[in-house]
Amino acid sequence: MPITLAHPTTPRFGYAIPTEVPATWRKDVSKIEGLFQSLLSRHDVTEVAQLIVLAATRNLAGAKKPQSGLATAMVRGVLAQQNIKETEGGGVSAEGARPFLGNITRQAVIDRYKKGRLLAWRENRQNTVRFPVWQFNAQGVLPGLEEVLGILRASTVVDDWGAILFFLNKRDSLEGQRPLDALRDGKLDAVKRAALGFVAK
Repeated sequence: MPITLAHPTTPRFGYAIPTEVPATWRKDVSKIEGLFQSLLSRHDVTEVAQLIVLAATRNLAGAKKPQSGLATAMVRGVLAQQNIKETEGGGVSAEGARPFLGNITRQAVIDRYKKGRLLAWRENRQNTVRFPVWQFNAQGVLPGLEEVLGILRASTVVDDWGAILFFLNKRDSLEGQRPLDALRDGKLDAVKRAALGFVAK
């Protein structure tokens, strides 16, 4: 069952979006979703994001600058999130993740995610979960990933996207490597130290 948030929250890492639409927002969200589908039939994701930034800038021109800046930043965040979803092979459904995990059941894949043993993000519109392909290799889950996830999940401020961003962003503490690449190189201890530093900020 998805977690229902009464109000949007902003954790320290990334944007947080309610996993269910608050009742007072439903009509407006439905209108916006219809507009998105119409735009996506004529433009790619990047162009749609640019159109939204342009519209927000024009229509919030009379508002206080922080509000206008926030709208632009949030749209850019959505675009960045889309780019991340397509990184390193993109994501697969729970069904698509089964072959990486010895063909365990779909429910077993979901259970691993719920227990913090796999990385995933929610697609709220489809009410599905997508699993980044880059967390797997030919033998299953990338060695060390579950241990690092344990450190990240122990923090109350690192959500799914925060954990994904940790693995995909270069770290000075790893000599400019991404934690994902460092794990692939077998540098588990270094990645664990980086994770501890990440949650302590």
